Amino acid sequence: MKNSGSLESVDNALSLLLLLRQEGRLRLSEAADSLGVARSTAHRLLTTLRNRGFAVQGTDKAYRLGPAFRQFGTSQRTDYELIEAARPHMLWLNTEVGETVHLVVRNGSQARFLHSIEGTHALRVSTRAGASLPAHLTSGGKALLAELSTAELAEVYVTTSQEACTPGGDPAGLHRRLAAVRRDGYAVNIGETERGISAVGAAVHEPGGRAIAALTVSAPTLRLPRPRVAEIAAVLVEAAHRMEAVL
Repeated sequence: MKNSGSLESVDNALSLLLLLRQEGRLRLSEAADSLGVARSTAHRLLTTLRNRGFAVQGTDKAYRLGPAFRQFGTSQRTDYELIEAARPHMLWLNTEVGETVHLVVRNGSQARFLHSIEGTHALRVSTRAGASLPAHLTSGGKALLAELSTAELAEVYVTTSQEACTPGGDPAGLHRRLAAVRRDGYAVNIGETERGISAVGAAVHEPGGRAIAALTVSAPTLRLPRPRVAEIAAVLVEAAHRMEAVL
């Protein structure tokens, strides 16, 4: 029973961290309701996170992510904050190219779509918000993976035996295949995640140079063939730079 209780406490603490990462701020009552526990239990968990630097409590009594996240290479910006920072630049990019724009982050070997603004054409790529796809196939995922060293890629792809076999080779091989992304400053996906759909992605860096997200443009391949990729990429990279300037 003791071990079971300990594991439950760990699970609840990790759940709180995920909630803080997603919501940006969390009150004690919200934490208790989300976990389905008493407020006293939620308070003990949040106090532990605060004592370890994973949470801070403001004058409004709400909890937010703490500085310990940076020690693990994790941005302290929440999904909500990233979306708010990206939205004006996504709207600008959407207006410039007329195609669907996405904001993407990397969770391990997966690319997770945080927010989408659909294109203006009748035939367009729909929103992907909330979806996750293999990072090594998506343009945004490739742009973020290209920022990693071979050693860091190895850490990403050895988390499970299944992931260790993907993406079709060793981390050094993947690192070499991403050389074009590092050279050009953007990544391309031509039908790799969905037949007939093409996409271009560029990483967004926070002060200090670490990539925290990617902006992508996706469209039917008939409107985004390879000859047009460089044209779209130039506007995309400009949008990424505009977002970086306000981070």
